[in-house]
Amino acid sequence: MRLRVHIFNLIVSLLFISKGYAQQDFNNYKTLRSVGEIPKDFFYSTSDKITEQIQTGLKKGNLTKSQEKIFLQGIYYGIDELLHSGMVIYGDEISTYVSEVAEKVLKEKHPDLKAKLRFYTIKSNESNALSTDQGIVFVTTGLIAQLANEAQLAFVLGHEISHYTENHVIETFEYKNHLKGHGDRIRQLSIYSKDKELEADKLGVALYNSAGYSKSEMLPTFDVLMYSYLPFDEIEFPKNYFNSPYIYIPENLFPIKKYDIKAVEDYDDSRSSHPNIKNRKAQVTKEIEKFEKWGDAVYLLGKDRFEYIRNLSRFESIRTDILDAQYADAMYSIFLLEKEFPNSLYLKRMKAHSWLGLAQYKNAGSINETVDRSSELEGEIAAMHYFIKKLKNEATSTLALREIEDIRLTMKEDNEMNAIWDRMIKLVSEEKNFDLKKYSDKTFEEASLSFQKSIVKDTTAATVTNDEKLNKYERIKIKKNNTDPAVFDSSKFYYYALTDLLKDEEFNKRYNAYKDSLHKIEKEEEEFDKLSFSDKMKAEKAMEDSLGIEPLKLLKSFILVEPSAVSYSKGGINYEASDKLEKKYGQAINSIGKDLEMSIYNINSDQLEKIGTLGFNERSVLTCFLSQMTHNEKVDILPVDYEYLREIEANYGTSKVVFTIIEHSYRPRFSKGAILLLLYPPALFGYLPIPFMRGNRTELNLIVLDSQKAKIDNGVSYYFREPLNLHILKARMYDIFQNLEIAK
Repeated sequence: MRLRVHIFNLIVSLLFISKGYAQQDFNNYKTLRSVGEIPKDFFYSTSDKITEQIQTGLKKGNLTKSQEKIFLQGIYYGIDELLHSGMVIYGDEISTYVSEVAEKVLKEKHPDLKAKLRFYTIKSNESNALSTDQGIVFVTTGLIAQLANEAQLAFVLGHEISHYTENHVIETFEYKNHLKGHGDRIRQLSIYSKDKELEADKLGVALYNSAGYSKSEMLPTFDVLMYSYLPFDEIEFPKNYFNSPYIYIPENLFPIKKYDIKAVEDYDDSRSSHPNIKNRKAQVTKEIEKFEKWGDAVYLLGKDRFEYIRNLSRFESIRTDILDAQYADAMYSIFLLEKEFPNSLYLKRMKAHSWLGLAQYKNAGSINETVDRSSELEGEIAAMHYFIKKLKNEATSTLALREIEDIRLTMKEDNEMNAIWDRMIKLVSEEKNFDLKKYSDKTFEEASLSFQKSIVKDTTAATVTNDEKLNKYERIKIKKNNTDPAVFDSSKFYYYALTDLLKDEEFNKRYNAYKDSLHKIEKEEEEFDKLSFSDKMKAEKAMEDSLGIEPLKLLKSFILVEPSAVSYSKGGINYEASDKLEKKYGQAINSIGKDLEMSIYNINSDQLEKIGTLGFNERSVLTCFLSQMTHNEKVDILPVDYEYLREIEANYGTSKVVFTIIEHSYRPRFSKGAILLLLYPPALFGYLPIPFMRGNRTELNLIVLDSQKAKIDNGVSYYFREPLNLHILKARMYDIFQNLEIAK
């Protein structure tokens, strides 16, 4: 039997390779990208999808025309927003694998259904799967990272496919149609009632059984869901993890107690849309007993392939954590993966990113934004959060510098590592409490050994010599050697961590250059503050030159990423009007850009069919870059997709990226002049025409990011009240572009 299984797995592996999937080298991992022809779901406009669906008709339901339109708008606009979020990929190895597992699940009961379903991956650490009324099934990398085997994925897919086959999305909408406000109904479309969840579980069992999977893996799938908020493994974090020849971490910086895991099966689900785990397990247990025959398969596509796909998801989880500024979580995941991939350059880079982020947040006084509070700690990862929280600012910066330097020494030619190293040096040069003069030229071990010898020597001398014969200064010296931090202080372990860097010429050159530049700026600012107002005005230009501020120029070349538009009406967002405004806004930008001889490279939904998968991947990375900037407003981040951004800059010949949104609302109101005319109509004959109704309110926000410097170059917030037409939009964009300056 074992031989047959081995041969089967070998055949599956060979088939996998023959299909053209080149497996990732985890030592040189690159974030997953979409592959192949771009699916219609991504480039077909939302309004066209809705029109087509209305013409085709809903699969089921007793909705009125008005309700049907609300339903379709809520579903399609919400799903399309997700599709274009930068988080979703298609045709990649994970999406393909999920699709093939689904094929196994459907083979016996619904063989024709597979052609109607599309499977896409969401790069998210939320453990979730979602099916839509359109036949799209999303699975997150966070879910796959948590699973123990292929069979568990098969059960999850059986559950989600059952939501689709039973039209739960539409039925849930009908049920919630009694709620007040369209927005309330739409926001809850993907939240099913307890009855629908239990029904999907029940039907999922039947699909799972028909595929030949082992019944023993069904109940453990609920354990995966219950504990999915924890890391993908639960391994004790060693207290000596960061120790090296250059640094020793005192154990008292780690927690003594273990932090309990709080999740329970029988939680109160009275206010939850989902039945609790205990109830779901009880129902599934009953369903299992209804089937006489069960297969014994845990893997139909091979164990090796599942573990490979799961590792892809786990590597992606680190990138996601860094994008979201969850650096402690990323660090623990790196620790887990290092056991299997000790030589991974990707893990080393991500560890360096994490240390840089932690040091920046610590210095900004915002460490609680990236590290859990004591009351939130659970499981083995608690030790990582506790340790980082307890480190002092100076210790955090020193440890970060030490770790980044050690990684850089193993990959000196790596551009990304050198950029992280340089950013870290800049950070410590700006930190007030960081002073290289405090640091010892001895390692912790050398200083400790020297201290111990000193104590032994002085104690021996005191014992041999009559204390009365010692002078005052000799007695002070003996006492002082036991307590003086200048001699040795284990609580300031970080002062012994930079022995090699104190002697490193390149490090000192960069550090002193940043330090001198900072001192120069501070000195000139102090002198500037002492000047009178008129002298300040005279000195301002000279001061800018002396501070090294780059001269400005008008923006002439940039990548335009998905200009967005929102049009509000009395009932909330008017989706159709928003679509029209978005097209009009994009047209105005490009028209004025052409008039001003600007080079604008459009990467948006309307262009996807033209620019294809390459452009889709570029847009995803740029959108994630904006997301990372948004999550890290208080610190000077280095993009997690550093090398990929360099590729995009080379492709377009610019590092300037523009994101923009326009919001419009119209709330009619009488003008003051109109009210006077209504009160005294004869006055109409003596006045020029006065607009009776006013109410247009338009706000335009535009931001220019520099992907190379990872900084905001400029931003514009523009407000006007004229009627919103193409002519007005062009005039406003002309005004903006004529004054939009950026650093050269």
